[in-house]
Amino acid sequence: MSSVPNRRSRSFAFRLNLWFAATVTALALALFFTAYLLLSASIAQKDREVIRAQLDLYRSWYEDGGLSGLSQRFAERSDSGRESFFVRVAGPGGAGLFISQPAGSAPLDPAALDAPGVAPQKWTQLPAGVGGGPWLIATTELGDSHWLQVGKTTEAHQALLERFRVVSGWVLALGLTLGLLAGSLLAGRALGPIRRLIAAVHRVLATGHMDARIPVRLGPGDELHELTCLFNAMLEKNGTLLRGMREALDNVAHDLRTPLTRLRGTAERALAAPPSPADREAVSDALEETDRVLLLLDTLMDISEAETGLMRLNKADVPLAAVANEAVALYELVAEDRGIAVRLEVSSDARVFADPQRLRQALVNLLDNALKYTPRSGTVAIFTENRPEFVVLGVRDTGPGIAPEDMPRIWERLYRGDKSRTARGLGLGLALVQAIAHAHGGRAEVENQPGAGAVFRLILPSPSAT
Repeated sequence: MSSVPNRRSRSFAFRLNLWFAATVTALALALFFTAYLLLSASIAQKDREVIRAQLDLYRSWYEDGGLSGLSQRFAERSDSGRESFFVRVAGPGGAGLFISQPAGSAPLDPAALDAPGVAPQKWTQLPAGVGGGPWLIATTELGDSHWLQVGKTTEAHQALLERFRVVSGWVLALGLTLGLLAGSLLAGRALGPIRRLIAAVHRVLATGHMDARIPVRLGPGDELHELTCLFNAMLEKNGTLLRGMREALDNVAHDLRTPLTRLRGTAERALAAPPSPADREAVSDALEETDRVLLLLDTLMDISEAETGLMRLNKADVPLAAVANEAVALYELVAEDRGIAVRLEVSSDARVFADPQRLRQALVNLLDNALKYTPRSGTVAIFTENRPEFVVLGVRDTGPGIAPEDMPRIWERLYRGDKSRTARGLGLGLALVQAIAHAHGGRAEVENQPGAGAVFRLILPSPSAT
């Protein structure tokens, strides 16, 4: 199974190598053809300029001394051995009146020079094999109906272009080889993080452990560096979620095991003993533990619905003073038994547009949590704050506060800071408060004062903002 991705990775690396080599070769070919065309055009332009200059020179000689003067000038120049141009003066019928040709070159065929298409002020190119060629010849008409033709062999320039093509071919072959080698190195280096990522995924799939990480070797700002960091962050996040799920399942198992064990023990005692008034108490205990299990499951369902946006809210204009009074009335006896004073610091004009039942449920959870951790003779206060865009409903206590290590997780479902679980509870109260706040478009916050208590705030949009 693991060999398939490796073959695919190698195949992609091979294709990437070919793409790189093909791109380098295409660019080199384009550069070669451009340079070749520019060189060829430059040479041709230079040849034309040289021939045109000689044509003007010979015409001036002809105009000064006629055909005899031109012949005399050539006789003087031929002694120096520097003549390298073909020169021909032809009459009206095409008969050659004067011909001068570089030493060692084969005579040019007059029929080729007088072929159709060779007209005054025109350029003629004769291929190789005609007089040794190739030749570039310019033709112009003299004033007495004679023609002057001046030409120059381009054999040396053609040889130069041929050498340029050969050298460029070798350079292209060497460039292609180096391109393949460089492409192989670059492909291997570029795909290294991807191969490590694939290996990490295989380890995760094979072992189920989320502790695999990819070494980060590239510098910041690189796309592969970002991909590697994101993948490592994803593994870390998934590992955290899995650990949270395992811990949540452990907590659920622990919280369900206790009431179910009590329920089983109560039922066994009721069945083992003859019917008596104690049976009613046993059944009552069984019902209490059953209610506890149902409450745990119902609360989990409420949190899930709120987090997924499926919680049904029957919103209305709710005065927060009424909600606070109902919560205090519900826990008045509990507070008295524990010797805790409950104060109301609720403004009479504090109102929100919310579901009164869900809002009361959130406040009751905050109040229950505060009473649970506030020592005797302590104080718990319910307060409100009116802000321009939101309204705060909060609970402040004088308990020991929250341990710093518990702060990041107090809003998680089934998390309880009391690891010994001596304080009775489901570990869902604060998670439900946060979920209800989110369902209303608000949030829940906590201000911790270790050793001096904690302040929980339920922050909801003000009626004017909604």
